[in-house]
Amino acid sequence: PANNEVEGTTTAGDDRTNGILTVRAERQLARMRAWNRAKVYTYAIYWGIAFMILSVLVSKLTVVFLSWIIEKVEDFNLIAVTAIMAVVGAMMFLLPPVPGVPVYLALGIVLPSQGYKILGWPGAILYSTGVGLVLKLFSSALEQKLIGENLSHYVKVRQFVGINSKLMKAMRLELGSGGISVAKVAILIGGPDWPTSVLCGIMRLSLFQIMLGTIPIVFLIFPTCLTGALLYMSSRVLDNGNPEFPWAGTASTLTASVTAMVQFGSMLVAAYYLERTSESRADEVEAIEDDKEVKEADEKDEHMRKCYETVTQWNAVPLWPKLILTFSLLSITASCYMVQFFSEMCFVPHELTDTIDDNLGGNIANLFLPLGWAAVALFLVCTILLYIFSSWGKRRAQKLVESGQAMPLNNQSENL
Repeated sequence: PANNEVEGTTTAGDDRTNGILTVRAERQLARMRAWNRAKVYTYAIYWGIAFMILSVLVSKLTVVFLSWIIEKVEDFNLIAVTAIMAVVGAMMFLLPPVPGVPVYLALGIVLPSQGYKILGWPGAILYSTGVGLVLKLFSSALEQKLIGENLSHYVKVRQFVGINSKLMKAMRLELGSGGISVAKVAILIGGPDWPTSVLCGIMRLSLFQIMLGTIPIVFLIFPTCLTGALLYMSSRVLDNGNPEFPWAGTASTLTASVTAMVQFGSMLVAAYYLERTSESRADEVEAIEDDKEVKEADEKDEHMRKCYETVTQWNAVPLWPKLILTFSLLSITASCYMVQFFSEMCFVPHELTDTIDDNLGGNIANLFLPLGWAAVALFLVCTILLYIFSSWGKRRAQKLVESGQAMPLNNQSENL
């Protein structure tokens, strides 16, 4: 029978088999075989590296550092502790990979532990929430004005963040609006702290409007500080050895779940509204003028990019670069699986309420178990191998540019 199937639709013909697989599965498999494997591998490696840095190394070391701070300030009064935590928190917010939640959690542990005698437990928790909100607004203002706006003078930076992309224009449209909207709040709460604030500075958005849209982050700060306070309360024991608040541990689990839902939910809402804005307000998005300097730089780099794609087409890559990239992918895959599925064999469990002396024997390096060190070693091997492959590809691409024969190979994965 004549084949009248339209790509992307499901017909009865898709259920026919061609050996082990159906015709549709064979077609999908053929499309996957046509992908530029070097590009797919590289993207996968970058995602793995980001996971290891943000979700493993930075996350765990941040908890260890904050637990050390908590330990050191436990004998200070409330005012001194507030000042110390404000300085430490602001410094941590200014570090790109550090998220805000661990900072709020530390505030929820430290400030109520020192302030409950003066303010009572509810008052101390509200006090820590207020300090967290002020700290967030202050840090965001610094990131936007001192970092973002200064970086906006560099064409390479604006080009790197994709200032002319549809996504960035949709974000500018939502964040640049006056007042408080669901989309604006979701982006400012759901987005990563440092990058979001710095992007606002690069786009030269109104500081007042961004601060106004950031205020609802109190709905994330409050359950996080409450979780911290409950964790501290669960660690308190009476003279007879019984816990003073036996319900606090269970309650902290529930409030931690609320924190996760608020954070993850705001990310989903932000993604939804950015997509909707890109489509429903396409005319307004397109009306935003392109950054001419960035557009010129993009056009200049486009030739080099196509040359790089040409020389890194999998069927054109020699054996040794293929092996290097493949081993890089295998290394980061093994590293991610090790820390994700065998976390207790890689790291010593360490909470904000633990002390380095008691839990890690006074040595931060003891956080890593032998399997953890192996995962870190594989992470470093992956990074080095990826650098070697990328350097090889750039040298080959530069030679192709200089030869004047840069014609990208036909490949269905060009836009992958």
